[in-house]
Amino acid sequence: MTTELFVQGIIFDLDGTLLDTHAVTERVYTAEALKYNLDPAPILSYLHGVPTLQVLQKHYPPSTHTVEYAKGMELDCAKDLDGIAVIPGTLELLKSIPTGKWSVFTSGMRHLALPRLNHLGIEKPEVFVTPEDIVNGKPHPEGYVEAAKRMGLDSRDCVVFEDAAAGIRSGCSAGAVVVGVRTQLSDKELRDAGASYTIKDMTKVKASLNQDGLLAITIDET
Repeated sequence: MTTELFVQGIIFDLDGTLLDTHAVTERVYTAEALKYNLDPAPILSYLHGVPTLQVLQKHYPPSTHTVEYAKGMELDCAKDLDGIAVIPGTLELLKSIPTGKWSVFTSGMRHLALPRLNHLGIEKPEVFVTPEDIVNGKPHPEGYVEAAKRMGLDSRDCVVFEDAAAGIRSGCSAGAVVVGVRTQLSDKELRDAGASYTIKDMTKVKASLNQDGLLAITIDET
């Protein structure tokens, strides 16, 4: 089924949406869990799309509940580039969107996200929002509202692409149309979180600027 949306801008999540970093993320969190004799399973089911400090505060001992500890874990992740890749269709899609019409809101800090973008040859967009720029992480809507604002837009006039339940809830709460990417969750799980549409990967998305200055987004849900 193909759907066409007309929006002012696009806001992408990063990991799991544009980049495949699943393996390294789970390696680092599993190793950290085992240091404290914790079961990694509930941590791995929770962490995607959630800021590191928030994961630590929910699942790890109090000694880890600091910005410094979270940064240390993220620096470990940033050094591990083994197995990270671009989600299929990402490079082609981003090249088709005019500058200033797309942005990123990621739960990863800049020191984690930027080395990954550089490694994979993706240019950082003009608007790149991370936890350093906001108070409330996903599933709170603040990050998506802020990304839209920095593009000079209202988040209700944007489409959000997300792969994680927390991020989908964030985008929906911001009033955006949310497209779920089936890189880790099923169609049902994404829709249950609030996604209006779901796609396999970025090969299923086309974007162009129409004569009214709106982005025409074609989504193939097959």
